[in-house]
Amino acid sequence: MSTVAGNVWELSIRELINKRIVTFRHLRNTMALPLELPAEEGSMAVVPEVGQASDGSGSGSGSSKGAKHRAYFNALLFDPDDLRGMFNSIRLRKRTRTYFMLGASLGPILAISNPSDYIKALGILINEYDTFMAESGSKTKKRNFFRKSKGTEEHGSSMMQNGYELGNFSYLDTHLPPFDLDFLQVFDTFCQITVIMYTKLADSLLSIAISQSAFDNIAKIDSRFKKMIGVVTKELDELVKNAVTKELRLIDPLDMASPENEINTDWETGSVYK
Repeated sequence: MSTVAGNVWELSIRELINKRIVTFRHLRNTMALPLELPAEEGSMAVVPEVGQASDGSGSGSGSSKGAKHRAYFNALLFDPDDLRGMFNSIRLRKRTRTYFMLGASLGPILAISNPSDYIKALGILINEYDTFMAESGSKTKKRNFFRKSKGTEEHGSSMMQNGYELGNFSYLDTHLPPFDLDFLQVFDTFCQITVIMYTKLADSLLSIAISQSAFDNIAKIDSRFKKMIGVVTKELDELVKNAVTKELRLIDPLDMASPENEINTDWETGSVYK
């Protein structure tokens, strides 16, 4: 009976993991901004993707590991200015920092080779993250990124005097750089490392028996990342709504003929005049 339950739990977890991987990849591609560098004459030159010819022909060998800007659910290609407006780095400063902290904390955990220890460490990280968010509240203080913590330098010990003076954590790294972070850049990297985390989690299931406790632990880990997805997708849905409304207004005769528009249409003759 336990074997049957374990198989059911494993299938459920694998389906959940695959769903998260697809979602994070899609969000990253949806919110990707074109990488630009200054051209010689002061204009902006778009950097070609790896394996893509500089003349834009797309020829060449290899494949790009960077995000490709794609339409949101194959419905709408977001304008970079709209993305920057919705995900303003100053307005979302606190969220940007939490994404940075959680993403940076995942790095050392990914180096854990033992599958059981890896899953356990992820669970501890999420617990510490929830504790940190509950204790910090709205009173957050920036810490010098380059200042060493008190104690030993071995990861997993009580070395980590966290950046907000709320206590010690085993895996949550609360160090922050001494400058403001860009939300879209942080989110792009966060999506990458989260996909790696879920991929390693799927590989870990191949060598361990799924028990009720392991299932509950993974479900709790996933619930935290699911909430993060929910917040971002809600904001993207708002962007879609605004964009669709704008497009509908362009084809709405009553709206086009309103005094608020600079351009009026003579629907009898089909002429457009100002």
